Amino acid sequence: MDRYNITWPELKEHAGKQKPLILPIGSVEGHGAHLPILTDTLIASLVSEELAERNGWISLPPVTYTIAVPARIGNVGISKETFGSYLREIIEHFIEFGQKRFILILGHGGPDMKKTIREEGTKLCDKREISIFAFHIMRVLEDLKLVDQREDRHAGEWETSVMLSAYGELVGDVGIYRSSEDIRKYSVYGDPRKASKARGRDYLEKLLNRIEEEMKGLEPVGFSCNW
Repeated sequence: MDRYNITWPELKEHAGKQKPLILPIGSVEGHGAHLPILTDTLIASLVSEELAERNGWISLPPVTYTIAVPARIGNVGISKETFGSYLREIIEHFIEFGQKRFILILGHGGPDMKKTIREEGTKLCDKREISIFAFHIMRVLEDLKLVDQREDRHAGEWETSVMLSAYGELVGDVGIYRSSEDIRKYSVYGDPRKASKARGRDYLEKLLNRIEEEMKGLEPVGFSCNW
């Protein structure tokens, strides 16, 4: 279901059926000279929407401003405390209206992000007897041996491929990178020149299949994550 077409009666009905509610989590962060600063948010939203469509779940609008290292003007970060409180209050709102199962899809990671999500998620699950399943997209792709983040972790081949597969009009000319020095200059880690729409679709399909497989084996109550 499109995150912008959800009505409150649909959310109420969904909660009553005890189906998972999906919350995409991204960032506002520079992704080289060829991808938009909302890349993490767009990819997390794409994965969430396709999961929802395939399984009859609902994907919410994304959490966009999160924890980011302020290394450049395009990186807009909030504190761990602010992010943790914000995330907790969003989930608590839906709990109050009967929602018991949540899936978090992370398009953006980092130690502080993952630690905060684990801490807040664990406390919520213990206190409210709910389930939260958190998946970091890059970690899933690594587990599938499709991506090695030592070589391709930021704005490189895999992220550019996924963006080409769904948001091709937002991908700039990778020809700007004429050498490895040019790639490093724009804080890209990977080679976006190797990206393709077909690869992006393949990444997405395998990613979705793996998340669906993992969901089958998770406990009905408690916090689980793939990191």
